[in-house]
Amino acid sequence: MRLKPAHWASHLRGPLASVYGIFSDEPLLLQEAEDALMAAAAQHGFAQKQRLAQQDGGIWDALRDERDAGSLFAAQRVLLLRLDSPKVPKEASAALQYWLASPPPDALLVLSGPRPDASIQKTAWFKGIETHGHTLLLYRPEGQDWPRWVEQRLRAAGMQADSAAVQLLTDLSAGNLGACHQAIQRLQQVYPGQRIDAVAIRAVLADSSQFTIYDLADAVLRGETEHMLHMLDRLRNGDGEPALCLWVLHKDLRLLAELRAGGVDVDAFFRQNRIFPPRQGWLRTAARRLTRSGLQAGIKDCLAIDARIKGQDPTPVWPALTDLCLRMCR
Repeated sequence: MRLKPAHWASHLRGPLASVYGIFSDEPLLLQEAEDALMAAAAQHGFAQKQRLAQQDGGIWDALRDERDAGSLFAAQRVLLLRLDSPKVPKEASAALQYWLASPPPDALLVLSGPRPDASIQKTAWFKGIETHGHTLLLYRPEGQDWPRWVEQRLRAAGMQADSAAVQLLTDLSAGNLGACHQAIQRLQQVYPGQRIDAVAIRAVLADSSQFTIYDLADAVLRGETEHMLHMLDRLRNGDGEPALCLWVLHKDLRLLAELRAGGVDVDAFFRQNRIFPPRQGWLRTAARRLTRSGLQAGIKDCLAIDARIKGQDPTPVWPALTDLCLRMCR
């Protein structure tokens, strides 16, 4: 059957099924749900954990072999199969259905990966998981659910935050769950069990290298290439979080793209976005310096860097952030 995300924690406190399918397009939600299941499985005596990757050769034959490998003396084990895509080949569907036809009593199969669309959810292998076990589909919080998600995460970390702090963290993260999670972890370390305000949010986002992500963003707007490179170097070698750097750069790129679009009442635009001097002047200068095509390319670069931060692309993050800052400076 299909489980609702709100019921996931309570379900794990009861008996476990023999097979689970956990799917989400958000790596953080996927990993947390998987970790919670692993903790519950350990309490039920599943001492061994084996990861199977879809790109491994012969993975589907290995799954068949695992089903037949159980014995009275085998240790209980969890098989974690991470799917690169929910569109599995025919041999995969056949192997999964073979497993589901007679799941071994000493094994727990967990499939995880990107969220399948409606057509995939009608396939035999997906329906088989819901018949013999459970599926869990996790969605990114959108709209008004996003600030509620941020506030809930703060409470779960043992912190209370006033409305201004929640709004600031909501605005800065702009739907980036991984970056928001990292920021809350840092808040938890600096202000354990304390009430959080907007000042605390900005203080924690500062880096121990004596530069903050806001200093970096301002240097980029001013086109100070050498100063920007020095800041990036200190952030990279200190406690700088790539996700937090990307936040402020992407936010400025969106502001610059709107200014460059034309037909904008600039003064009203600054008031609406709560931008005050001297940043107003820096944004005006940067908008004149950068082309529309360059700004759009920078926004696309942000999406690629975000994929690297989330682990979807193994390419190093900091060189890409440097290239983005250079693009904005020049």
